[in-house]
Parts: sequence; C-alpha cells; structure tokens
Amino acid sequence: MGNLYMLFEDLRANKGFYLGSTKGRDFEDRLGEKLHELGYSRIVRRADMLKVEVLDKFSERGIINPFSQFRRHFILQPYGSQNYPDFLVLDDDRVVCMEVKFSQRGQKSPVWNSGLPRANGVYIFGAAGAKADVTFFLGSDVVSVDDAKKLHEFFDKLRALQREFNQKEMGSQPYGFSAYVRKAFEQKVAFNKDASLDFFKNQNRKTLEDAVITHLLQPFNGDNAN
Repeated sequence: MGNLYMLFEDLRANKGFYLGSTKGRDFEDRLGEKLHELGYSRIVRRADMLKVEVLDKFSERGIINPFSQFRRHFILQPYGSQNYPDFLVLDDDRVVCMEVKFSQRGQKSPVWNSGLPRANGVYIFGAAGAKADVTFFLGSDVVSVDDAKKLHEFFDKLRALQREFNQKEMGSQPYGFSAYVRKAFEQKVAFNKDASLDFFKNQNRKTLEDAVITHLLQPFNGDNAN
C-alpha cells in the first residue's frame, strides 16, 4: 500500500495551497506537485497503456497494476486533455484513476458534460471565488453503475433514432441539414426534490471524503473499486 491517501488528507488540511489556483490547469499542477512530494514520479504515457480497463464506463472492479517497474508513479492526462482521467496513478499493486474538476466561478457542483462519474474513479472538486473550497469522493458513491447504464442507454436509443430519422427524412436535404443529439448530463432537483446538488454543503460530505481515504488505506485485492 502506498501513501496516496496522504494527498487527500492534505487536501483537507491545506486547502489554501490548492485554492491558490486561478484555473483548472493550475489546480492540477498543484496536485501533481503534492504527488511528487509524496514520492510519486511523473512518467510519460506509453501508447494506450491500460486504456481498455480504465475507460470501461461500468466497471466496479479495481485495476491491477501490471508494471513491476512503476510502483510510485503517475501519468498526467494519459488519454488526452479532454478525456478521463486527469491522473493515472500507479500505486503499488493498484491503479487509481483521479478525475479533477475545477470551477473558477465558484459553482457548487462540477460540470459533467457527456461523462458521468465512474464507479472506480476518485473525483476531486475544487472551486475558486466565493466558494473557495475543495472536496473529493468516489464515483460509486455518487452514481451507481445501474443508474449509469440507464443514463447512457437513454442516449444510445436517441442516437439510433437520430440515424433512422436522418436516413429516412434528410437523405435529400439540399444543404445537408440533419438532426443531431448532443449527449450531456446535468444535476437538478426537477425530478428528485431531495437531490443533493451542493458538493460543499452536502450533509454527507465528510462521509464521502472519509470513504476515499479509507478505500486507499485498504489492502488491494483486485475486487474493490480503485
């Protein structure tokens, strides 16, 4: 077991250091600095290493580190700057996927766009401005795999309908116009009045954060989420 849990303890104890950031990239850089301080060396992405395992949207299993030479290392944005995750941490026997969200305007929840929280991912959310706070949580504690499947399948059905409609109705459209479904996820209380939208004032915040630290302190057996 490595000492990655200490990063999250430091996020709690020394928020000011991380919140000195003015944009998301600065926030990520400070996380990288702390990882280096904790003994994790940055390495360059090697092709698409572990891509199949890491990008499995519905996996709840932990990811086994197959590299004997990389036991205290991390890769920044292993699959590109716009893709999950932001940090791939090779931590002894396990691989930990860390996704970083940052709000310059002090929003109370992250912007998810087309990517839902993944069960075996660790999420770090920081906000500047009036909020000026940092929190973290496991993806599995925010969106269950069952809910994730339903949400993704909704868009799969819409895209199938989109293709059918465009082929049938727009095949002769003289200027190439067609229907396009944009995949996006959001958090609202419109359908659940009791939904928690504020990640900083959430009454379960400490429980969510504790779960990350406890998880990283547990011996890794390849079954627990990473």
